[in-house]
Amino acid sequence: MSLHWFMNTTPAFLFIAISCFLAYLCRKQLNNPRCHGFYRFFAFEGILLLLVTNYTHMHIYPWEPNQLLPSALLMSSLLLVILSTQQLRSSGGKVARTDTPENFGFENTSRLVTQGIYRYIRHPMYSSLLLLGWGIMLKNPTHFTLMVSAAISLFLIITAKVEETENIRFFGEDYAGYQRRSKMLIPFLL
Repeated sequence: MSLHWFMNTTPAFLFIAISCFLAYLCRKQLNNPRCHGFYRFFAFEGILLLLVTNYTHMHIYPWEPNQLLPSALLMSSLLLVILSTQQLRSSGGKVARTDTPENFGFENTSRLVTQGIYRYIRHPMYSSLLLLGWGIMLKNPTHFTLMVSAAISLFLIITAKVEETENIRFFGEDYAGYQRRSKMLIPFLL
């Protein structure tokens, strides 16, 4: 076995192995196309595909002029997921939800979180994934990675919309009011 063969097959092997793990982890969501986790799985797969496609470009110096935007998107993605996770843990509480048995435990909050980053956007974790996908793509943009990033964006929008339907069922008018005064994914825009 040559080093060249190994380097050419490693990304495909990693994609398949991690995809199998994700499919196992998300098996409940994949059995229910009406839940938000079903669509989120495909966004995760897209991000994984971008990672294995652009992995050789991820080490590129982040302060080079052509790498400033992707580096800023990747750092913003990390910041968003940290801020949103902290806010969700400190303000959300936990509840067992029989209406959405596919959810992961951390998703089942007992209180509607509208403080911190959630004051501006209702789905900062999906925004984080959006920034992550575009940041990875911009490390070495190609037609293929652009199409994958667009697909990730679409899946994340669908995920957020399906989750909003679930949240209205659970939180009622409180969530509907929250929708009217905040944006879904991007502050002041979307």
